[in-house]
Amino acid sequence: MERLDDLARAVLESASEGILIVNRSGVIVMANARMEALFGYARAELVGQRVELLVPERARDAHVAYRDAFAAAPSIRPMGHGRDLAGRRKDGSEFSVEISLSFTETASGTLFIAFVTDTTERQRGLEALRRSEAKARAILENASEGIIVVDAAGRIVSVNAQTEQMFRYRRSALIGQSLEILLPERLRTGHAGHRTDFTAAPRTRPMGRGLDLTGRRSDGEEFPVEISLSYIETEEGTHALAFVSDISRRLAVERATRQAERLAAVGQLAAGIAHEINNPVGIMSSRIELMLIEASELGLPESVVDDLRVLHRHAMRVTEIASKLLTFARETPADRQPVDVNAVVADALSLVDRQLGRSGIRVESRLASGLSAVLGHANALQQVILNLVSNAGQALGDHGTICVTTSEDGGGHLIVEVADDGPGIPQDALPRVFDPFFTTKPTGTGLGLSVSYGIVRDHGGTIDVRSVVGRGTTFTVALPILRSRG
Repeated sequence: MERLDDLARAVLESASEGILIVNRSGVIVMANARMEALFGYARAELVGQRVELLVPERARDAHVAYRDAFAAAPSIRPMGHGRDLAGRRKDGSEFSVEISLSFTETASGTLFIAFVTDTTERQRGLEALRRSEAKARAILENASEGIIVVDAAGRIVSVNAQTEQMFRYRRSALIGQSLEILLPERLRTGHAGHRTDFTAAPRTRPMGRGLDLTGRRSDGEEFPVEISLSYIETEEGTHALAFVSDISRRLAVERATRQAERLAAVGQLAAGIAHEINNPVGIMSSRIELMLIEASELGLPESVVDDLRVLHRHAMRVTEIASKLLTFARETPADRQPVDVNAVVADALSLVDRQLGRSGIRVESRLASGLSAVLGHANALQQVILNLVSNAGQALGDHGTICVTTSEDGGGHLIVEVADDGPGIPQDALPRVFDPFFTTKPTGTGLGLSVSYGIVRDHGGTIDVRSVVGRGTTFTVALPILRSRG
């Protein structure tokens, strides 16, 4: 559980939404930094309190009933769907919120995860649109959500800067286009029907809450979104307003929490198996080596010697698998030092560059200067980079490009990305790539990515993957920056 707590702390603290973890009794188990900022409470004042502390007094009794109903039949859904929700700060002030709920099963029982979004900015944007177009434009341009204005025919009238960044289009390429340009092709026909229904009876509602929605960037990459809808009457008729949130990070939090729980159990089993295997396989390997020496001395037939060599080779392979199982199950040591990640990447690439270069694969690096250090083990982190680059090389075969980049995300994390332009990973395989023994390759143990996942987790970071079939794959490692103490 210590490693799970470390991971949970890392992913919770990196989230841009307020995140609460609550037990079946409605008692707050954990809160992230964003919750402190939203509600004005220190987390020490929240942990151990009932979640109704954050609800206006007039709504607390009703909230208890809603919470009990959700606990009886948990599902991934928005608790506030179809209702106006408000949060209550420590100073008594109230503000509008949207809340999505998820859950995870743990050894200590079911825990519920609430993702809290402050929608005050959105409400101001709507009010400003009705009051002043100029003022609204300024507010919408600075909004943290993508905002798209669509006319009755489904053509895009206006987008904000966040929409450009999210979908990787210039706004000039979007204005006048059908809204469906931002959706995967397989979903466009069905979405046109939903859009027509909304235009016929417009109302303010969270269209995406409770549904699996997907956006499509200009380069074809797909990503999960939530979309809330509103509308406004203009001189040109009714315009729909779509508020789009990229929930990739949120889903990564959920995946990481569930993955950590699974891997903790698998790690214990793997360590036990590895220890049980090591002794008999070691004896077998030693005996085969002695038999090979005796066979050579006694001049036994070459076919016997070949058979012994095959046995020895496979015994050594079992030893290698057992070693990887132990690496997967083992936590990195506690004595950690400041690590220059750029140096780690450079050293790792120097080890694989010659090998990959001979196969026709080009390895590029774009390492940002002046990066902060991270606290950890250079050798363990180098193993992560080696695993990711080697996997990319195997996916490319005999030609292609691997690009390794480093940067800081502005949110306290150092980012390492390993991208290739290979065949990509099928969407149905992506959720399993970090599972032990899962592999899409004809050879290999399927432990490399699991080991990498464990190392990153032990460093308080996260690792995720995105891929487009036919266009390549990108693995992203986020590590917490070592803050200087002053």
